[in-house]
Amino acid sequence: MTEPTTVPGPGRPGRARFARVGRVLPVALLQVVGTLVASRWAGGGPTGPPWLAHGDGAPVEPVVLGPLALTLLVGGIVVLPFRWWRPRGVLWIVAATTFGYAAVVTPRGPFVAALTMALANAWSRGRRVDVLVVAVVAVAWLPSADAVVGRAPGIDLGAVLIALAWVVVTLAVTELVRVRSERVAERRRAREEAARRRADEERVRIARELHDSVAHSMSLINLQSGVALHLGADLPEPTQRALEHIRDTSRQALVELRTILGVLRSVDGEPGSERNPTPGLDRLPDLVTRARAAGITVDAVVVGDADVLDGTVQRNAYRIVQEALTNVMKHAPANRAAITVRIGPDAVDVVVEDEPVGPDPAGRHAPPIGDAGNGLIGMRERATAVGGSFRAGPQPGGGWRVVARLPHIAHTTDTSDATDATGIDGIDATDDTDRSGR
Repeated sequence: MTEPTTVPGPGRPGRARFARVGRVLPVALLQVVGTLVASRWAGGGPTGPPWLAHGDGAPVEPVVLGPLALTLLVGGIVVLPFRWWRPRGVLWIVAATTFGYAAVVTPRGPFVAALTMALANAWSRGRRVDVLVVAVVAVAWLPSADAVVGRAPGIDLGAVLIALAWVVVTLAVTELVRVRSERVAERRRAREEAARRRADEERVRIARELHDSVAHSMSLINLQSGVALHLGADLPEPTQRALEHIRDTSRQALVELRTILGVLRSVDGEPGSERNPTPGLDRLPDLVTRARAAGITVDAVVVGDADVLDGTVQRNAYRIVQEALTNVMKHAPANRAAITVRIGPDAVDVVVEDEPVGPDPAGRHAPPIGDAGNGLIGMRERATAVGGSFRAGPQPGGGWRVVARLPHIAHTTDTSDATDATGIDGIDATDDTDRSGR
């Protein structure tokens, strides 16, 4: 029978150490202290307790534990912390030390505590044949060891019954615990499967709503802008360029929206499902071109190789830049924007700065990169979703500056669209300065 993979998880080192070592300590104390106390006890005779008398009624003398007996008594305990990785080997080592101890001295007390733990562990880990062999040998050898080596005149039938009862109870309790653990695990898997089904249904519902509302509206915008260009040959050139920009942007948005809808309708882990379909840093030139078409002077510099980045980091870096430029186009179309993306060995640094090209007629600073509500929050969520950081604030000479750092060595799950907007990963919310306070 194959061995179940029930070792402690690597993400919980404290609990794993306790499972390996902490549970051995009570067994060690019971075996060592209990056996030492029982071995030093003397008494018996015709009027003494039955567990301190031989079958012929002779009194029982204290048992002297020499160096070999003490080594065998402790040796089985030492290997118990390794039972998670080598249940079969630990079982046979503990059995050998226990059987050897019974051969060296008269066994008394709970000297089988370590063997009990080894039997239970190996049985629950699927080593049934080894456990049955060790159990049969234990029932045959432990009660008869004194008689075999000449320390007793014969085999005590009561000791045989006690050994048999010990083995049966150990295996029965272990099997009950194993069955209960499997049932608990099955209920947990059922709950997780139900949660996944609910998540799939919610994704399909969101996809349907997006298709019925946003996709329909974007299709109308694209269609009407195309019609306006076709019929407006005599329109001023700036108006035609604006209509072309609306048509191209809406077409690109429809392409991305259809891809996102496909992801929402797919099932996690389904073969062939694309998990990173939206644009990455390779689409940055197109984004800059659209921003320039809107009248913004944009300078973009990418330092490093974007191909080393995973899809999540690329997507979030692109979306941060996109959100920054989009809000510059909305709020400060006469500004100059500078984009710097530096791809380091362990992180991507994204810096977007905008500054007025001339004094604002109303005497105000240029509007910020990111609107006062979802813009800054969304950029911050995209940075913290991959374990990064985000800062945004006004510059002394006007305009705003956005700085984001996205680690790209540890691949994290993309939760950028579902992360809570407040208190994410301990990042101070004061970094996101609201433009309303300027």
